[in-house]
Amino acid sequence: MDRRAFLVGAGGAASALAGCTDLVTLGDGRVAERDLPERAADPTPESVAAYVAEYEEVHAHNRHARDGASEVTVDAVATFDHAAGDEHFATAQHAGTAYYEDDGARSVGELYGRPVPYLVAPDRTLRMPVERRRVGTGASGRPPDETASPPLGVRLCNVTDDPREFVVTVVRRSAADGGGGVGGDITDESDGPVLSTTVELDPESAVELLEVTDVRGGYRVTASMEDDGVTGQGRIEVGLPSADRGPNVDVIVGESGVSAWHLPSFEGI
Repeated sequence: MDRRAFLVGAGGAASALAGCTDLVTLGDGRVAERDLPERAADPTPESVAAYVAEYEEVHAHNRHARDGASEVTVDAVATFDHAAGDEHFATAQHAGTAYYEDDGARSVGELYGRPVPYLVAPDRTLRMPVERRRVGTGASGRPPDETASPPLGVRLCNVTDDPREFVVTVVRRSAADGGGGVGGDITDESDGPVLSTTVELDPESAVELLEVTDVRGGYRVTASMEDDGVTGQGRIEVGLPSADRGPNVDVIVGESGVSAWHLPSFEGI
C-alpha cells in the first residue's frame, strides 16, 4: 500500500478554473454558485487530492454565494490520507475572503476552515463535519527531549448512515530511546492506559480526540464497537513523534467493519 501524502492546492495546475468562475454574478449582484467537480474515473492519490481540494473550494464558495455574497475568493489544499479498495480518504482545508453588499455599503469577511476529512468512492463524495475534543493536557511537563509536538491524536470517521459508539483506548507500549526514536518495551503497565473513553459518532461525521499525550515513545491505539452483538475493532501501533498534524491515527467505520490507519503529515493553508 502506498502511504505517501499528496498535497494539492486547488488554485494550482490541478484546477485551472479555480478562482475564475466566482466573477460571474446574478442579476441582483450576488455571486453565482459553481458546479462541483467530477470524480476521476480512475482515482489515484494525486487525482483524489486534486479533486478534494477543488471540491472543498467550491463547497466553501457556494456556501457564501447562498448567503448572498457579491464576491468570493477561496483557495483550498488537500492531502491524500489512505485508501482501502475503491474508498479513498483525504483531508482538505480552505481559506479566503467573502464580500457582501448592503445598501451600498461593502463588508469583508475572512474565511478560514479547519481541516476536514473526505471519503471519495465511486458512488459518492462525503465531506464529514468534525467535532474536536481535547482529551489530554497535551503538555506533560517533561524536558523537551522527552516530548513531541504535535501530541498524539486520534480521528474517528463514521462513513455509515447509522450512529456508532466506540470505546477508544491508548496504551503506552515503549519508551523513547533518548535519541529521538523508540526504545525498549514497557513491561510495567500498572498505571493503566493513557486514554480510555467512549465516543459517540453521528452518521457520516468525524470526531478528533486531540492532545492525548506528548510523551515520546510507542503507543497502541485500539477502537472497539459492538453492532448487533458483533464486536468490530481497529488496532494500530504508532510512534510519537508522528505525523505533523492534530490527529496521527485514523479509525474508519464503514459497512464492512472497522479499520485503523496511520495519517501522513498535513500542510495546512
